[in-house]
Amino acid sequence: MVRRGLSYAAAVGAVFALAAALGLAAWALRIDRIETFLLVFVLLSGGIAWRLGRGPAVGATVAFALVADYFFLGPHFGFGLSTVSDAVRLITGVLAAAAVIQFVHVSRGRQLLLEKRKDLLQDVSPRIIQSLNADEVLSMVAEATLRVIDYQHFRLYRWDEPSERLVLVKSVARADAYRGADWYTMTLGLGEGITGVAAKTRRPLLVPDASQDPRMVYPAGTIPIEESILSVPMVTRDRLFGALSLARLGAASLTIEDLRVMESIAAQTALALANAEQYAEAEQTIKALTTIDALQSTEVAAPDTEIEERILQGFIDLSQADLATLRVLRGDGRYHIAATGGRQWPSDEAPVDESLPAAQIAWLADPRVTSYVADPRGDQKLPEWARRETQLPGVNASVFLPMRAGQRFVGFVALHWRRPRWNRPEQLGRLQLVAAQAAIALDTRQALERERSRAEALAELERERREFMQIASHELRTPLTVIRGYASLLEEGSLGPMPPMAEQALHTLMDKSSEMRVQVERMLLLARLEDGAAPPQLAPVDLRKVVKDALNRVQPQVRLRQGRLDLKLADSPLMVMGDSERLSSAMDNLLQNAVKFSPGPPDIEVVGDRQDGRVRLVVKDHGIGIPQEARSHLFEKFYRVNNPQLQNATGTGIGLYLVRQVVESLGGRVEVESQPGNGSAFEIELPVAQD
Repeated sequence: MVRRGLSYAAAVGAVFALAAALGLAAWALRIDRIETFLLVFVLLSGGIAWRLGRGPAVGATVAFALVADYFFLGPHFGFGLSTVSDAVRLITGVLAAAAVIQFVHVSRGRQLLLEKRKDLLQDVSPRIIQSLNADEVLSMVAEATLRVIDYQHFRLYRWDEPSERLVLVKSVARADAYRGADWYTMTLGLGEGITGVAAKTRRPLLVPDASQDPRMVYPAGTIPIEESILSVPMVTRDRLFGALSLARLGAASLTIEDLRVMESIAAQTALALANAEQYAEAEQTIKALTTIDALQSTEVAAPDTEIEERILQGFIDLSQADLATLRVLRGDGRYHIAATGGRQWPSDEAPVDESLPAAQIAWLADPRVTSYVADPRGDQKLPEWARRETQLPGVNASVFLPMRAGQRFVGFVALHWRRPRWNRPEQLGRLQLVAAQAAIALDTRQALERERSRAEALAELERERREFMQIASHELRTPLTVIRGYASLLEEGSLGPMPPMAEQALHTLMDKSSEMRVQVERMLLLARLEDGAAPPQLAPVDLRKVVKDALNRVQPQVRLRQGRLDLKLADSPLMVMGDSERLSSAMDNLLQNAVKFSPGPPDIEVVGDRQDGRVRLVVKDHGIGIPQEARSHLFEKFYRVNNPQLQNATGTGIGLYLVRQVVESLGGRVEVESQPGNGSAFEIELPVAQD
């Protein structure tokens, strides 16, 4: 208040000071009337209005009227106007002063507003440009605009290149007239609405009364509003980023100065959005690579539901989708919902698991379709089930992404947004990369599941086979014992004399029953080894005795074929910790094979010694040998070498497998060296028994 009073006092004092100066000049010049006093005063009033404001200038005008009687009119005192001309001059002077005061007041107010806006822009512009977050930029622009222009509705549209539409991404309503309408559901093409025209022409538009402009469009159900609107395109580097629109209630409530300010804000916003977009592209690329890496390192042991939820969450994190659905191919050949979610997924809107046949997703399974952006206004190309998803309450944008592993269509993901959304080619490209990796993860998982099921089935089959072998062996052993018992009685003559032909047949019967007994014992031993039901009876065993006993058992066959056995064993005991019965069976198999696979008279060498703390045993023959391609399979169960020379050789393919099982169960190893046509050498190494 004191400061205001001082302003008035200064204004009145200036008038009186000027009047005194002019009076002194009149006295010195000996004139009773100063004709220029009116002009000087008008200029003084303007200066006071500029410096001190309109109120003090009005006070100065009153003071002028008081002193005018002395200096402008004749000295008649008390406003004694001598002529009409003097009265007109006084009134004209006062009016002129009032006009100058008002002009200066308006000009000064405008200048102060422009300076304030300039200061605000200088304060806000760096923050807008430096921000690398698009959402933060939008909020800062809305806030900064309000500080320089008292708008009542702020709208910022982004240009969506794929759909060629302006999409509203920021709306601030400060009046009830704008709060009732859903402005976000309205998108504009170039040339549609005042904003669309500004974007198309790339020139700002100021409309004094939008309610009278046929170009203005409103959301459905909204009546025209008497408002002033300005729209400014956001362009940088010759690229359209969108448009800014401001509205204020009342006709002509926005001015050309407001438009100029908005041009500056729009230019800064476009540059900030360009920077934020580049940063977001880099950030989204990193996020996509992180998602892909996470899918690549998916744990095999993780449950199916966890993997599928992880895939869907990767899409949600990357796309910021409000609603998302993942469908995958199941064993019944149909596509089922595997996971649902989203930032704003309401529990009461979760889709029902409606399994889809391949025919229902043929449009998406087409190899030419890498992504499908649905038309939010109603897409008639979509099947009924997909149309229902895109028309869920509040959904205004949808994208379907197929997932292919090679030529195999393993599923797809549907992403939905509640607000209209622009998906640039770069964004879709990243989503497609994630979809490709997700397809590989799903296909790998399904392949592993198929292999696991196959392995379980094979394991069950193997278990049943072993069980059958064990049962069959036991069942064969009893009648075989009876057969051999009666054959022995016949051979001894306990059942009476036999003719010579019968004796020869009896010998054949005894030989074959012995072979059969060996096979039965092999199968029983194999079953015990694989089941682990009967652990080996470990005890110190002299391998020399095991070898000699086995040679004695095979000696008759070698002599029958006029062959030769060469035995070279160490003089000292070859002690190993093992099961003598199982070691004997392994030696029998090696020696029997050496005899069997020698086309001529068998020539067999057996060497046993000790090397580097291990017992080494080599059984070498000079038979047909083993082809190179068969050696890696030689110790596999039921494997037999495919060789025309072996067509008449009998066998079950379990002998060498049994040898390996016995040797490895005792901590040893068995290897083979062979040259086709030059025989084979089987080498066994076993750890020496500790004293």
